[in-house]
Amino acid sequence: MGFEKFDEAGSGRGRPAGTEPMISIRKSGSIGVNQAAIEAFFEDDDGAVMYYDEDANQVGIEPVADKDADEAAYTVSKSDSGGTIAPKAFLERYDLIPEVTTQYDPEWNDEESLVVLDLDEPKKTYGSPDDEDSDEDESEE
Repeated sequence: MGFEKFDEAGSGRGRPAGTEPMISIRKSGSIGVNQAAIEAFFEDDDGAVMYYDEDANQVGIEPVADKDADEAAYTVSKSDSGGTIAPKAFLERYDLIPEVTTQYDPEWNDEESLVVLDLDEPKKTYGSPDDEDSDEDESEE
């Protein structure tokens, strides 16, 4: 049998069915959002307002339709494979930048209208503290 061309790269169709929404806080000070999480939480929204609950050790992300409508909003940069939010000042302010990129299961909180990341329950980590941002793309798998 000869070579078979894989022609679904970058189309989102190459993602296994049933892939769960995942959001990663990267050691570079940005937040990676996989395609399933974009579809679940940011499909029609291009902005995100950041919140932190110190007592519960949770990050809240409020999807907003237009980042210009709220001066506290960050842009949600989207691609075919997911998205990125770059709230480095927020992450630094609350000392939330991890030593290694850390992935979380996001949950929708109806009461607060926020996507919530429980920082006490990481799902997975990527790279090591000594790596130079080699984990940037891994958080969107």
